[in-house]
Amino acid sequence: MKISKILSYIVLGIGVLGLILWYVMSSSIGNLMVENGVSEARELPLEIAEPSVTPLYSLTLVIFVIAIIATLIAVFSTLAKNPAGLKNAAIGIIAFIVVVGLGYALADGVDTPLKDGKMLSESGSKWVGTGLYAFYVLAAAAVGLMFLSGIKKLIGK
Repeated sequence: MKISKILSYIVLGIGVLGLILWYVMSSSIGNLMVENGVSEARELPLEIAEPSVTPLYSLTLVIFVIAIIATLIAVFSTLAKNPAGLKNAAIGIIAFIVVVGLGYALADGVDTPLKDGKMLSESGSKWVGTGLYAFYVLAAAAVGLMFLSGIKKLIGK
């Protein structure tokens, strides 16, 4: 059996387990809301919500790590079979690093008070801004490339 087929089954299993966990967590939170007479989950006191939800979040984190490892195995096995793809992967990684660097250069870092009374540091604020700028640049590039692809198809017909 090929590794890609095995990984496909692993990903399918993780997806099914994720659906089960989503159902269990949402029903658990729903029950807690009804028991405590609140209409939104954020109104639940932390000491009530945390013991019933934390184990499920931990399990979700373990599944997330397994999914990342399976994805990395699939990517690196594909790159090992096709060394020409390594050049394209390197170009994509370097382009992503450039976009993040550009976002970091454009972002402002300002100490920001949070709703819970804590402060977001200047560095944390700068990284949030970096993520937003990188998202905007990548989203604009994706939309632009889709638009360009549509024009090329119209001209080609």
